[in-house]
Amino acid sequence: MNLANLARLRDEDLAGQASTAPARALMESIVSEERAPARVAPARRTRRALALGAVAVGLGAAVAIGVGLPGGPATRYANAAVTIERAPDYVSVTVTDPAADPGRFEEAFRAVGLDVTVKRIPVPPDEVGRLIGPVVPEGFRGPGSIGVQYVAPCAAAFCGKVWLPARYSGRVVIGIGRAAAPGEPYADDVVDPSSAEALDGYRSHGRTVAEVRDELHRRRLKVGYRLYWTIPDGGFFDQGVTADRIEDGWVVEGSRYSSSDTVDLYVVPGPEAGPAPNPMTVYDAEPHWYDQTG
Repeated sequence: MNLANLARLRDEDLAGQASTAPARALMESIVSEERAPARVAPARRTRRALALGAVAVGLGAAVAIGVGLPGGPATRYANAAVTIERAPDYVSVTVTDPAADPGRFEEAFRAVGLDVTVKRIPVPPDEVGRLIGPVVPEGFRGPGSIGVQYVAPCAAAFCGKVWLPARYSGRVVIGIGRAAAPGEPYADDVVDPSSAEALDGYRSHGRTVAEVRDELHRRRLKVGYRLYWTIPDGGFFDQGVTADRIEDGWVVEGSRYSSSDTVDLYVVPGPEAGPAPNPMTVYDAEPHWYDQTG
């Protein structure tokens, strides 16, 4: 199995390489298994000040130009929802109408030769309109690499480059962020909890569970828990657990909102937690937005 399908490109990864230490570590530990990717935690998404070409705004009908061989995929396609331009190793994507029917996005990806399923998924307010993914549920095996790089300035809802082999034939799932309803869980997105802080003016990292929980209750927020398991060569994975699995004196690694009214604490397990579980078992036990219907 290959974990690159869950990687996020950082600004320094302009060649499209999924190169975070956590991804490499977990990949090496289970690379022999041909299964769905494990939940690993590369760096948080970042923006880069690069300009894209003209944004296709207000197009009423689909436009396809630059078709290669007769009957072959277009090199550029635009409709009222999205503009996609195909390069040898990536596609440039400009989302103009994130509320459009997912079928309009899928139409555009098909036009440039990619089998992409698009889902509108619940996200925090600052993620609305952004592209989440790409994910290859069956496991990405190359050639090449996958990931996404956000591009700014952007005159539309989202501008970015998606690293995905231009003629990749496998099934790919991409999410378009929509505003989550009050209390609705956000679609899971990999994050490095060591740098994640949910609360304004309050640092959870390094404090005990009891301390941070008291602060969350003071702010009338609910609490979720994820055990933060480390891998010997520097990687990690996390596991959602119930409150009875957590000790008050364990230390919080970081925190993030999992819905508008709930904050998840990433907790370093103490000796009482026992040995770390199999990462693949943890992955299989949790729901994933790209596998859900509707």
